[in-house]
Amino acid sequence: MPITVNDIINGSLADNSKLNIHDRIISINGNEVNDFLDLQFYTADEILKIIYLDNSGIEHSLEILQDWETPLGIIPHEHKCRTCANDCIFCFVDQMPDNLRKTLYIKDDDYRFSFVFGNFITLTNLSDKDISRMIEQKLNPLYISVHTTNPVLHKKMLRYKHNFNIIEKLKFLSKNGIEFHTQIVVIPGWNDGKELEHTLIDLTSTELNSLSVGIVPVGLSKFRNSLTQLFPVNSKQAVQILKLSSKFPRTYCSDEIYLLANEEIPPEDFYDGYPQLENGIGMIRLLLENWKLNKNDFISDIQEISEKIVFITAELAYSTISGISDEINRLHPQKTRTVEVINNAFGENVTVAGLLTASDIIDQVKLEIYEIPALSSNVFNEDDLTIDGLSKDELKEQFGGRLLIINEEFEEWIFFHK
Repeated sequence: MPITVNDIINGSLADNSKLNIHDRIISINGNEVNDFLDLQFYTADEILKIIYLDNSGIEHSLEILQDWETPLGIIPHEHKCRTCANDCIFCFVDQMPDNLRKTLYIKDDDYRFSFVFGNFITLTNLSDKDISRMIEQKLNPLYISVHTTNPVLHKKMLRYKHNFNIIEKLKFLSKNGIEFHTQIVVIPGWNDGKELEHTLIDLTSTELNSLSVGIVPVGLSKFRNSLTQLFPVNSKQAVQILKLSSKFPRTYCSDEIYLLANEEIPPEDFYDGYPQLENGIGMIRLLLENWKLNKNDFISDIQEISEKIVFITAELAYSTISGISDEINRLHPQKTRTVEVINNAFGENVTVAGLLTASDIIDQVKLEIYEIPALSSNVFNEDDLTIDGLSKDELKEQFGGRLLIINEEFEEWIFFHK
């Protein structure tokens, strides 16, 4: 399906051509153009022969000669995300409360977003043409949710209707040069124990181009009354998962599993460059390492203000943030304190700061006049909205017009005042 031109950059090569906004590009140099990735991939040549339809549906052609200095300047319409074809027993979207940001209810399973943004996909909604395109365009690396390589159990957990074999698909991609990071969401009684061991044997095989294997515990909210009965990973099971995972190369467990097992977070060199940081794997270690590097600057900055800093976090990072707060207070007594916010919106089993709502933060955090709240940046999305849609400015006003935002790796911080 042709892509529609949404905008053209002033002074670009496209701006100096016959192409107009709302024109639909059919092909470039004989290759079909269906989305933003095709546009990027097929515009790498010096000479571009573009076939397009104008607003009246009349077909035209034009030729653009690239000089590698002037941008091409074609901005396509926003890509419509391909959604999931599965009905996973553990899908977190199915167990979310109402009245959150609308985009949170989209079940994203788009291989283009996997390549560009690192989103995990299942591969179950792909055609042979999609697979061929991945290989042709060398979309490396991809991020793939596997959960189990047992095809019978895989189908039972993901509940798709068609025939699909995840391990065979991974082998085919590997033989054709595609590399990938993989994910296992562990569900007690389903894909743990021997099933997990067999999956790890498969995923770390030399037959696969698996760059890393991430193991995370199933996330369960309080909204599961009509869903498959599942149980969270407990402390004993977390210990077993850590013991098993340690036997396999390129295999990393989430921070939550270490905390559940009451085990120390591994040192920085264990994580090999943090390949699955966005999956909650190594986040605490990176935060601690960045705190070591940046603490003098941070302490100097907060000393310039008279107010007390109140770190606001969820259960998972509470002990880590409390440790940072204590370290500051040893140097500057009573300069900080830490508040743990319980996730009433999703339920107490949800312990990550990124799923805290503004409502829970406002309800549970009570500040004195001389205190400034400090939040992790992952409480907000790229549009500066909380998960329940409150803007950063609106939340700031709830706390007297003052707010300190610290990025989740403790690399930078910004004070917001009236």
